[in-house]
Amino acid sequence: MNKMSASALLLSTLVMSGQSFATDYNITKERQPNRMLVLSSAGGLSSELFYVLNMDLRDIPYRDKTGTITGISYVSANFSESTTETAELCYYRAYTNNPIKCVEIQPNSSGHVTAFNGFEFKAGITASIVHRVDATGSFHYLEPNRKESVTFHYSAN
Repeated sequence: MNKMSASALLLSTLVMSGQSFATDYNITKERQPNRMLVLSSAGGLSSELFYVLNMDLRDIPYRDKTGTITGISYVSANFSESTTETAELCYYRAYTNNPIKCVEIQPNSSGHVTAFNGFEFKAGITASIVHRVDATGSFHYLEPNRKESVTFHYSAN
């Protein structure tokens, strides 16, 4: 082996060993929203929490169970007979009760949000879809029209 090819082999080995390849994963959670109680003077609120549990990651290699969020896709419901409904998608750090960021979404829609890109992905994180309606002057219940889902897209570290 001549000196030039040995140098090229050594250089290519060093370059290849410095590369790492990220693996992308998707975890989907689905829930049926409860009906919403609307108070005559205070309006109504419905919130569904989508927890990432350790058992959701059971088929993923150990080294890839944590990573960085690259997007969150969602399917949101809407509540019948509501003309003032608003909705938002929120992200919670692992094992916490308060969201660190929320973005407005449309009720009864599906979409992909990049506002949470770069946030940590691991067991214990949570997303929520929150619906609110204004007071209508009467006490009643509103029914959701479908199930809701959230898909966490992440790249393993």
